[in-house]
Amino acid sequence: MMGFRIVLWEFLLLIASILVFRSVWTLLDRIPEMNSESGIWASLIAGIVVTFTAILMINKCAEHKA
Repeated sequence: MMGFRIVLWEFLLLIASILVFRSVWTLLDRIPEMNSESGIWASLIAGIVVTFTAILMINKCAEHKA
């Protein structure tokens, strides 16, 4: 029964993250600077930096647990 609850909460988390992603996307589309070429490049670079940092931190945390 506990496994079912975990899967249910993970499913709800997935649905919620889709709603948040869609809302953030729509809000960013309303900012004129984000639709310019420089805004797109800036968001791409920011996304790459945050992704790279998050991956490094996840690996660092995983090494401490092992």
